[in-house]
Amino acid sequence: MKNIKVDNLHKSYGKKEVLKGISFSINEGEVVGIVGPNGTGKTTLLEILMTLRKFDSGTVEVLGFQIPEEIDDVRAIIGIILQEGGMYAYIKLKEALDLFGSFYNIKRSKIDELISEFELEPSLNTKFNKLSGGWRQRFLLAIAFLHDPELVFLDEPTTGLDPKATQILWNKILKGKESKKTIILSTHSMEEIDKYCDRVIILKDGKIVANDSPTVLKEKLGKQYFDRVYFHYIEGEK
Repeated sequence: MKNIKVDNLHKSYGKKEVLKGISFSINEGEVVGIVGPNGTGKTTLLEILMTLRKFDSGTVEVLGFQIPEEIDDVRAIIGIILQEGGMYAYIKLKEALDLFGSFYNIKRSKIDELISEFELEPSLNTKFNKLSGGWRQRFLLAIAFLHDPELVFLDEPTTGLDPKATQILWNKILKGKESKKTIILSTHSMEEIDKYCDRVIILKDGKIVANDSPTVLKEKLGKQYFDRVYFHYIEGEK
């Protein structure tokens, strides 16, 4: 089953064309990394898939729903964590969890499960604006998984996380993969992609220049895979 289908997608900002007719699909249960240099259209692509940005032409289907025609249906069943996630500054974490849980009619037991899973207990009575960057990120990750979404978008999810919190995140991703959840993440860490992702999509100048498994890329690029991915595909070596 295809959870995402993108065909001939175009997006421009004024005279600058950011996405130049890209096409791809993502299967149910895949963990897919999207990488590329700043300004290549990576964030724009993610925001389109997350229903946060309009596009100029092409077709986008997420979980069987067309964007933008069925945008509300998509928003109800996806999970999102942005690189700079926002939250009510003066609300305590336990209050925020209860609030978001009420939006989706989440049972108390599910909220307690996430608190335990992301080890949020020490900060439940702390206001969001008093948290460190790593604790904010950990909390926002819990919110992204709160309503048990079929599809989760993670934009630089390990930014600011300590090693323990990073491992908690990846354990959650792998657990989601086991239950056929689809995970799409933007990251600069080729080590994380190699270890956890089924596939990597590399963008350059608004086009897809590679769409393969890490194993296939390593076969193409040899022993210097980690060092050469960006040089080979993004800096222009052929």
